[in-house]
Amino acid sequence: MAAARAVLTRGGPQALTVQAVAEEAGTYPDAVRYHFGGKAGLISAVVESLANDEGFRAIARASGTAPRAEVVHRLIEADRDLLRDHDSFRDFYALLSRIVLDGELRERVALLYQGFRAMYGGVVGSEGGLSDDELHALETLMIAVIDGLAVQKLLDPAAVRLDVVLPFWEKTLGLVFADHAAPRRQDQARDEVTPA
Repeated sequence: MAAARAVLTRGGPQALTVQAVAEEAGTYPDAVRYHFGGKAGLISAVVESLANDEGFRAIARASGTAPRAEVVHRLIEADRDLLRDHDSFRDFYALLSRIVLDGELRERVALLYQGFRAMYGGVVGSEGGLSDDELHALETLMIAVIDGLAVQKLLDPAAVRLDVVLPFWEKTLGLVFADHAAPRRQDQARDEVTPA
């Protein structure tokens, strides 16, 4: 995978060929084809490797039995670490137009995004007081915020002040949970008291 990332970084998406990756890795093109199944498999594997970096593992670890504010804080810190990985975002966005135009790649990456939403939902969803629709909206928006910040950081790194934006985002998420926790608990208490 390191060879594919190196080729992508040096030459962009057009340079990411089975032949170029084989040369970079010091192996035969047939070995690369066997392992990845061709260029679509190679691109998909590169995108998946970008998504499996430490930042995403940190997000998955953010959940737990800690108070809601602490879980949200851990999530924001994991997002901060993720946003520091400019190279992964640059490589992903370099491939994005190819992914969007290729049905097979689009489906593969859409599945990755489903996994990201589920990961965020798993972190914020437990005991968050949100309905399924609200949780879907929140996990989708959380990914959109990080994707959007990553694009802005790539375009104009000095203009996007994560030291200001991420604490505000954390405060916003805290308000979402504070707003939903109390009414939900009242509904649950009423349901427990009211005979069926």
